[in-house]
Amino acid sequence: MHLTPAGELDIDSDPAFAPVWTALDDHIAVVACDMRCLTFLDAAGLELLLDLAAHLDGRGIAFFAYNWQRQPLRLLDHITSTPSQAGDRSTPTRPLCRTLPRHGYVPSRPVSPGHPPVRPAGSRRPC
Repeated sequence: MHLTPAGELDIDSDPAFAPVWTALDDHIAVVACDMRCLTFLDAAGLELLLDLAAHLDGRGIAFFAYNWQRQPLRLLDHITSTPSQAGDRSTPTRPLCRTLPRHGYVPSRPVSPGHPPVRPAGSRRPC
């Protein structure tokens, strides 16, 4: 199953996930979630993704999220870099981060004033 969330994923997005839950059947082995069109993610939207990933894991269905955009990736960075009460850095966001390169992954960084982000030559936003 291929998903491409677009726009904002927040507390109002729960109904948009209903068709995903009903479409899950025994014939699905992998859910691929292309995040290239997701421009905003808040804690409630992150919880929706984590619930989906946990449900899929419980059913033995692989889940991959990829093509993260700047703001959603910054939220993941923030949560991943915040130590838990136990003092470690293991987080429930791990299923969402598994497609990020293990070697050479550089967390997104805030843009300094006067220095806008640079997009590679020839690239354009797909959404």
